Amino acid sequence: MPSFWTRQPGTAIYTALFVAAALVRLPWLCVLYVFPLMRPDHHWTFRQSLSRTLFADFGKYAATIEIQPPATPESATEKRQVAIIQPTRDGLYRNILLCDPTICPGAVSAVWHTKPITHPGQHHRGQRVFLHLHGGAYVLGDGRDIGIRFMSSLFLQACPESATFCPEYRLSSVPGGRFPAALQDAVTAYSFLVHDLEIPSKDIVLSGDSAGAHLAIGLLRYINANPDILPEPAALLLWSPWPDMIIDVDIADERPATHVDHVAPKLIAWAYREFLPRAETGIARSDPYLSPVTAAIPTEVPIWVQWGAAEILKPEVKKFVHVQESGARNARVGTCEVPHAPHDILTLAPILGWKSEAAGAVKEAFAFLDKFPTE
Repeated sequence: MPSFWTRQPGTAIYTALFVAAALVRLPWLCVLYVFPLMRPDHHWTFRQSLSRTLFADFGKYAATIEIQPPATPESATEKRQVAIIQPTRDGLYRNILLCDPTICPGAVSAVWHTKPITHPGQHHRGQRVFLHLHGGAYVLGDGRDIGIRFMSSLFLQACPESATFCPEYRLSSVPGGRFPAALQDAVTAYSFLVHDLEIPSKDIVLSGDSAGAHLAIGLLRYINANPDILPEPAALLLWSPWPDMIIDVDIADERPATHVDHVAPKLIAWAYREFLPRAETGIARSDPYLSPVTAAIPTEVPIWVQWGAAEILKPEVKKFVHVQESGARNARVGTCEVPHAPHDILTLAPILGWKSEAAGAVKEAFAFLDKFPTE
């Protein structure tokens, strides 16, 4: 619900207060974090500690003013890397994707972070294509920021012939972006790879970080439920997934990890307000498309899950892993807990200072993928 701070002059006033407070606080933090025992986690470096606190403060600021995603200008190189996908296939959108008549499939912009695949036959059999869905609590983020570029470079180092494709799905912070808009866009992007570019599904790996991992789980669930229109991918990689939208913000705020992790409960509350489906749809927060912890996906697709030991939602991530391992026939689930790490080190590593740990997690993920070679 809009507040005084989300409208002018409230936004300008709050921004000025935030900047002034940050400037006053910064020297104090620099002195405080010289001493390891005064850091959010004494195992962290000075850089990691300072970056985490400043980033957490920005998350609170962004949620308070409900910051709108800026229009990102495209360079000449980026324009060549961008695909505009139209939702042209009949019968692609069913059931959960049509739960809200006010939300309709639309054109999706997607970014290739490698040499773009633009036509059928350009992809060669066995070449891995990663369809990665970015994070940002469904209210922030895009497929072109520094974190996504860092991630795609790690993917390319681990698998030199691979390609990374990042759809820029609709955010719920803009009109028309409430659930199921992002899931519609993810389905559109996957169908584009399989049907338009004729990339074999067994060469496609779904991937997502944070809210993007939540979306990737929903995408696999939808594919699994509709095998007549979409074949299952080779695997699913989940980086610090958000697996539960039942959890109350106040409960998350009371956890000790709140003082270590950078995820601001205010940001979760903002995402709930903007993303959750309208009451008229009859879709409850416990629906598996919203809270994957409530039901396993009955799939044999290999699923690999990474999280940080210091994450606020670590209990929910581990519960999702347990549900999937125990509820799916022939479940193939791999896990990676990064010691002392906060949320989403894969794409936030350049900002928070966790590059080596992110690189190590990527190596583990690709080792897991190599256990299941495509046919």
